[in-house]
Amino acid sequence: MSDRNILATVIIPTYNRAEILEKCLDALSKQTLPLADFQVIVADDGSGDDTGQRARRFQEEVFPNLLYLRQPNSGQNAARNNAIRHAAGPILFFFNDDTVATPGVLETHLACHREYPAENVAVLGRITMSPDMPPSLFAKLHLDTAFDLWKGRTELDWHAFFTCNISVKKTFLEKYGLFDESLRYNDDVELAERLSHHGLRIMYKPEALGYHYHHLTETSYLELGKLSGKTLALWYKKSPHLKDELASVGFYLGLPAKKRLKYLAAGILVNRRTIPLMLFLARRLSKSDENLSLMFYRKIYKALERENIRHEMRRK
Repeated sequence: MSDRNILATVIIPTYNRAEILEKCLDALSKQTLPLADFQVIVADDGSGDDTGQRARRFQEEVFPNLLYLRQPNSGQNAARNNAIRHAAGPILFFFNDDTVATPGVLETHLACHREYPAENVAVLGRITMSPDMPPSLFAKLHLDTAFDLWKGRTELDWHAFFTCNISVKKTFLEKYGLFDESLRYNDDVELAERLSHHGLRIMYKPEALGYHYHHLTETSYLELGKLSGKTLALWYKKSPHLKDELASVGFYLGLPAKKRLKYLAAGILVNRRTIPLMLFLARRLSKSDENLSLMFYRKIYKALERENIRHEMRRK
């Protein structure tokens, strides 16, 4: 199959999650788009499990256009950028290795790109927790909250550039920037903010549905708050002129002094001394008053995010 006949490339960075990756690839093999029409790149970030063997099995038995790329462990953005350079398709789909696509995802994305052929147009599909996973209270905070806010909307701004289910023209990235390999979180919206200065538009197609096949625990949810705080501070250090934009994604130190007062008050109420009690209440309330429990967890998450912003800002 000549590269010129490939309509799109699906890029999947992965690291030590061979079993979950297999579910992702299996779902892609069931797409309504013919397999010969798209390329799949498994960008392996130095996995120590049998990721390579499983990817090559799909290459031999299922996908005529699967490319397996392996690199020393350097982070998922280095893996994505390497895959972009090897991509044959003019449209790039970014999926996580735990995204399980429903059958029409790729065709829905491509139909939208045909409707909006301009180079600067990207397409976002919806993600929700897989029905095959145990129920997770934290999925509602981490996934569904954002997507629920966009209900009824057809176009979104750069804040919605989520690499779990998004597609973009390759030439647009080649002209205006790839992923920042120094960031390990908030990296997708950091790229999108840069692309927004070149006219990035994001069309939202919730019918392009993918399932998140990853059980989010209390510990992993709160760890994301810490990681978010650290990377927001690193982003600010690299681009201090973006303090207004960063404030919109959680970098509270970018706010004017008067607006920061409420975070000072929040720090008095939610801190290392009070968090154990709040966690106790959140756990107890999760059975009887889920909304109140979620409120407590969200406040704890934001407190940890702010703490890690301050910690990183003190580092040289």
